[in-house]
Amino acid sequence: MVKPWLLGCVIAVFFAGAATSAEPDWNTAGGAIFAVADTRATPSVDAPESLAQLPPSTQPLDPAVGEAARLHRLDPKLLHALVTVESAYRPNAISPAGAGGLTQLMPATAKALGVEDRFDPSTNLSAGADYLARQLLRFGDLRLALAAYNAGPDRVARLGRIPNFPETQAYVTAVVDCYLALAAGRTVRTRRDCPRTGP
Repeated sequence: MVKPWLLGCVIAVFFAGAATSAEPDWNTAGGAIFAVADTRATPSVDAPESLAQLPPSTQPLDPAVGEAARLHRLDPKLLHALVTVESAYRPNAISPAGAGGLTQLMPATAKALGVEDRFDPSTNLSAGADYLARQLLRFGDLRLALAAYNAGPDRVARLGRIPNFPETQAYVTAVVDCYLALAAGRTVRTRRDCPRTGP
């Protein structure tokens, strides 16, 4: 049972506090109960010097790569990364296996995609973007799609993983490294430009 004199003291203290302040100060209880606008100065979004901006792309064939990527809804940086690793931007590149052009299309792949001239840069870029987009849609994973681009989609589908071929594993790593380098605003021309350097 509460002593009458103690109850009286509590009521007196409550009414005394209510008389001096219409609203209790909740800040002493761990923070204000209502959000208060922050009146501290913040940098203007309109001021260019307040924004961190990556430099514009200076990759070779940027308009053609951008158009091919847009057509197939790829990130242009991904298509640039693939071209960097496949051909180092050499439109007449031919691999020992017979792949040709900027995106290194095999003759059978080019034929299946309706490509007549694998060495025409815009045709080759569009076909390479098309083929990569098909692998991304099929596998739903960038690394598997790149492995399929390099080692063949049927092999990757059968294994359910990146094949244990050193060439394919190195290829996937190189394209991802180039993609990350481009995403960080770096300019790359060959796969040697792509691995992270520095601390």
